[in-house]
Amino acid sequence: MWSILSPKITLVSPIPSFPAPSSLLLLGAVLISASSLPGEEVSTSLPLQNAGSAAKTLFTALSPQESGIDFINPIDTTHPLKQIYLGAFACGGIGVGDLNGDGRQDLFLTGGSPENRIYLQTGEPLRFVDATRQSGLSAMGAWSAGPTIVDIDGDGDLDIHVCNYDTPNHLWINDGTGKFTERAKAFGLAISDASLMATFCDYDLDGDLDCFLLTRDFKRAGGRPSEHPVELVDNKWKIKAGFEKYYEIVTRAGGKQVYINAGRQDLLLRNDGPDAGGQIRFKDVSASAGISGRDRGNSVTWWDFDNDGLPDIYVGNDFKDADRLYRNNGNGTFTDVIRQAAPHTPWFSMGADLADLDGDGRTDLLVADMAGTNHYRSKTTMGEITSIRPFLLSAVPRQYMHNVLYLNNGVGKLADGAFQAGLANSDWTWAVKLQDFDLDGHVDAYFTNGVSRSFNNSDDQRSVSDYIGRTEWDYYESHPPRKEANLAFANRGNLNFENVSKSWGLDHLGMSYSAATGDLDGDGDAELIVASLDEQVRVYRNNTPASSRRVSIRLEGAAGNRLGLGANVWVQSGGRLQRRVLQPATGFLSCNQPALHFSLGSETKIEHITVKWQRGHLQRLENLSAGQTYLIKEPSTAPPKWARPARKPTRYAPVASPSLRSIAHRETPHDDFATQPLLPYKHSQLGPGMAWGDLDGDGDADCYLSGGAGHPGILSMNDGNGLLRNTIGTEFARHAKREDLGAIFFDANSDGGNDLYVVSGGVESPAGSPQLQDRLYLNDGKGQFTHAPGALPDLRDSGSCVVGADYDRDGDIDLFVGGRVVPGAYPVTPQSRLLRNDSKGLLPKFSDQTASVDGLGQAGLVSSALWSDANGDGWIDLLVCCEWGPVKVFLNRKGKLIESTAESGLATYLGWWKGIASSDLDGDGDLDYVVTNQGTNTPYKASKEKPELLFYGDFDGTGRKRIVEAKFEGKTCYPRRGFSCSSGAMPALRTRLKTFENFARSTLGDLYGDVLSGSLRLEANTLESCIFINNGKARFSVTKLPRAAQFSPAQGVLLSDLDGDGLTDCILAQNFFGAQPEIGLLDSGLGVFLHGRGAGRFLATGPDRSGIRVAGAATALTTADLNLDGRPELAFAVNNSPAMFFSELPVSDQSNKLFEVRLRGKPGNLVSVGARITLSSPATSQTQTSEITAGSGYLSQSEAARWFGLGPAPPESPVSVIVRWPDGSSTTTRALAGIGKVVIEQP
Repeated sequence: MWSILSPKITLVSPIPSFPAPSSLLLLGAVLISASSLPGEEVSTSLPLQNAGSAAKTLFTALSPQESGIDFINPIDTTHPLKQIYLGAFACGGIGVGDLNGDGRQDLFLTGGSPENRIYLQTGEPLRFVDATRQSGLSAMGAWSAGPTIVDIDGDGDLDIHVCNYDTPNHLWINDGTGKFTERAKAFGLAISDASLMATFCDYDLDGDLDCFLLTRDFKRAGGRPSEHPVELVDNKWKIKAGFEKYYEIVTRAGGKQVYINAGRQDLLLRNDGPDAGGQIRFKDVSASAGISGRDRGNSVTWWDFDNDGLPDIYVGNDFKDADRLYRNNGNGTFTDVIRQAAPHTPWFSMGADLADLDGDGRTDLLVADMAGTNHYRSKTTMGEITSIRPFLLSAVPRQYMHNVLYLNNGVGKLADGAFQAGLANSDWTWAVKLQDFDLDGHVDAYFTNGVSRSFNNSDDQRSVSDYIGRTEWDYYESHPPRKEANLAFANRGNLNFENVSKSWGLDHLGMSYSAATGDLDGDGDAELIVASLDEQVRVYRNNTPASSRRVSIRLEGAAGNRLGLGANVWVQSGGRLQRRVLQPATGFLSCNQPALHFSLGSETKIEHITVKWQRGHLQRLENLSAGQTYLIKEPSTAPPKWARPARKPTRYAPVASPSLRSIAHRETPHDDFATQPLLPYKHSQLGPGMAWGDLDGDGDADCYLSGGAGHPGILSMNDGNGLLRNTIGTEFARHAKREDLGAIFFDANSDGGNDLYVVSGGVESPAGSPQLQDRLYLNDGKGQFTHAPGALPDLRDSGSCVVGADYDRDGDIDLFVGGRVVPGAYPVTPQSRLLRNDSKGLLPKFSDQTASVDGLGQAGLVSSALWSDANGDGWIDLLVCCEWGPVKVFLNRKGKLIESTAESGLATYLGWWKGIASSDLDGDGDLDYVVTNQGTNTPYKASKEKPELLFYGDFDGTGRKRIVEAKFEGKTCYPRRGFSCSSGAMPALRTRLKTFENFARSTLGDLYGDVLSGSLRLEANTLESCIFINNGKARFSVTKLPRAAQFSPAQGVLLSDLDGDGLTDCILAQNFFGAQPEIGLLDSGLGVFLHGRGAGRFLATGPDRSGIRVAGAATALTTADLNLDGRPELAFAVNNSPAMFFSELPVSDQSNKLFEVRLRGKPGNLVSVGARITLSSPATSQTQTSEITAGSGYLSQSEAARWFGLGPAPPESPVSVIVRWPDGSSTTTRALAGIGKVVIEQP
């Protein structure tokens, strides 16, 4: 039944509301407009058909006898174009839409060797009849690829655009009854090329549909010519006549010119509307619009990635052809911003689809690749690392062989969440379809898999010369097909996907290419239609039961865009908001039904439906019923003029200061893998560290940034206004060959000035080298430093961090220096050191007391450490973050450190722990901790049941020890690295196994046998960054940080109440660029702001609100009040890049007051390192506790001030500050909130 929802929907601001009336008008079973008045905008509805009862599986595959569809795309080895079975043209495409105007969804199927066909749905749901002959439509001898169902002439019915290989594309114009006439030439669309797929959108917002034509490549029937298809003309190489369509000349690094198999030029075809005779014409504007390059495309998607209301274009290209992300500039031109916007792309980009997968209200994009879902498939298709390594290390952006899930974070800089979501590997995928298949309110994912032959078998590699006179297909034709199971993943929320392929009935084994979705039976859920080689097209009926309430939405746009393509639709029901974009031509060679389907759960009412049309009209309908299909019409009023959206205010913004940009870290490239080829990652890229302290006694914070090997550290003096002046003293320059890591300022010789300790680390120098000696620089009180070589023992460890505290309560600062690696012998445990300060007078002297503490010297592969009073007894304890181990706890028993890791409850949490910071996170007065880790958005997956493993031993009998990483698949342990890498390091493996196949079928035990039991074995079972909640006695419960914190490896961590609400916030520094080439850059983080919620909980704030955007490999993270305004700046150290500084913007909510506490200690401990500060005020809900540290986080030392939030406290609100000093004594200081700051002297 029909419901007229409003007399007229007009564009107003704010969005109007329209109540649903009670009157209904019965018009039958066909959804049409209830009004024939010209220009009247109305919405109409039709009840959905009853959904069936629950079935054994979510989907049921209908047999050809049930569906009436007998269409097959065979592998026809007699066809003259059989060479194109090699790639994307192998199997035809699918289009879904109401082609004859009867209200039922019909199918259009394309083929290579078979003729294209139309199947009309009968009165019996899901039953089709072949109506090709009656329709007037034929393929006219063409090899067809992607179909697009679109109302191209704006007359209210659906037309069909068909891409063809090397013959003109077709445009079939519908007369409204399902009879078609071919008119491509008249429209300017009869383009003859390697056309794969066309997709339509109003990119210039002029009200009509423009076209982007995706092209692929041509396959020469005779294979490669016997002679090179190039010639020298006027001293320049050019492709010979007749070969231009197959090859092009490119210039490689170093100026070398080569010819390569080339793709074709994609085309942007602008709709210039009807000419004088009324004929719509499309014009090729590719060159003037900025569409360029010859690529081998597999998919194209209109996607507003930067959220400015203009449709942008993502092109997924195959092989080494870089994907393209064309940003719409709003003036008819596009700019390819893939290098700036994407952290990386798939290597072999296949199908793509868009949807809001993480539920944040923004549209994400999933681009498929061909990565194997099990050990065998991945290890038989990896290829020789020697041939692909240069490309892995040089492509910009990097290309990796796995699916990429581009998460839209609202700032135009994308993150890849594929590993986090469990969607990174899906086998040889062609199509990806994103749809809420089970109607639970979360968008699910479906992948079609398989291929005509196994073209990437690593044991079956061919050289270019093998294809002279024969095509690649000629070689592979006699090989068996590569059948793979299709995959379905249910979205369980919070970006967690579960493989439900079998339970949903979608795990068909075959060679499936295209897939499309549509509500074929009218019950409001989406059916699947899948095209495969050598078998009938399958229709899958969706069996979602009626208990899952739903609504379907169709749009009727203005005449030039009748389907409303590009519109965004929001549905809110039960307080839950869902977003969809109407863009049917997604996936691979497919066009879905032009309608949107939403789950309503158990709700019977819809709170509102909001539509944002492509040209800018905004509509809102309220109080609607579930179980309907609503047709919503676009207003006929003039749309608003497009304007780039104003930037939303953020809490922080980068400090644009040339003086700060000059504080930059530089790396000298070093090949760690030349010494240890099977390293998981490089140890030459672990820095820099950053430290802050008042070096010249002027009351502001000055900075030291560690230098990479070959570059001296940088000392930057603050002028008090936030400007830093860099100095590189002769002392620092003398030690430039050393790799600086951790550094801290402290008063080493009790003369009242801040001296500097710098750790030497890395692997640029061999074990035992003098270049690994740490350094102590003495300050003359004016910021001039002198090296004091005699102050330290002659220790030559490759270290990581240095942290200081007065652990023996003698009034000066002692040091812990973490050992990071033994150069050339990772993962052998390096030596860590406890250096006691034994200085006499002004003569600094440190003695090695490591042997006095059991287990400390061999604590592990130490990344960071923290002196902190974990058990609250007034004696400073030591927490040590280890890789391949736990966070170790050494409790201080009145000056003697005792390892208490087992008693702490942390011994079983074995991670790759990186950084640690302390604060009272639950308001109980003790210190809790946040500890950073690898995260879960990488190929590494660890649990206590299935840990990541690393072995170190002599596996090939050569006497030289090698690394072997291992993983679990099911209950079986396999090597993580592939045959090429493993045999390159241990040639005996290649001699013994010979093939990738044999290696892939071998377990870890098969490969290395009894040597494993005699090897060093390390384990990691926890890769999440975590919160350690303290019970007050150094006994901890462990919880994970929110999902956003796990998106990339996190190093630096900072805990402070930054927004002034009285609850501790957390910031993380993310990314790491030193992983081995097969893993690549771990670059999906921008830094994370976690808003404290109390009780040890955090809520992630996106970069669009926090303003924090650090795309590089961030390491140290510190705070310092550079301009003395009472609100600290954030400083990120970034490997091989300038440091990044962020200042709180005045536009951010500063109604919450910060209260600053500084301590003035005594010579030897100038800022009272180790003191615990507890602030209380009636203006806040709980007490706040922090401590003064000399080194925390990761290679970090912040300014020795602490900021506490008072909320919107009035100036007269009382504040109490309790300080427990490093010697165990306590004082209480009372002040008023309006003062904003206290400086407390140690008694």
